[in-house]
Amino acid sequence: MSKLKIIATIIVKPEFKEDVLNMLQTVTDATRKEEGNISYVLHEDINNSAKVIILEEWKSQEAIDFHNQTAHFLTLKTELGKKADSLTIDIIRASY
Repeated sequence: MSKLKIIATIIVKPEFKEDVLNMLQTVTDATRKEEGNISYVLHEDINNSAKVIILEEWKSQEAIDFHNQTAHFLTLKTELGKKADSLTIDIIRASY
């Protein structure tokens, strides 16, 4: 099976931007240590200061499932529910 990639797009409530970025940096550091993670990179949209994008690459769906149960991910998920206007997750794989 080919590696899986995730594009996570977060629209942060302006008053929580700094807090969310700090949380995302913590999650990024922890996630990069997970065995199934290949790459986890945090980005900020240069045209929309409220938009944060995480580009992820994983060895397998099992690795993603493991990540989704980690304490750092579950804490982030709870906090984003309060501090973000939206969260979109796209899981993709190369087809050609």
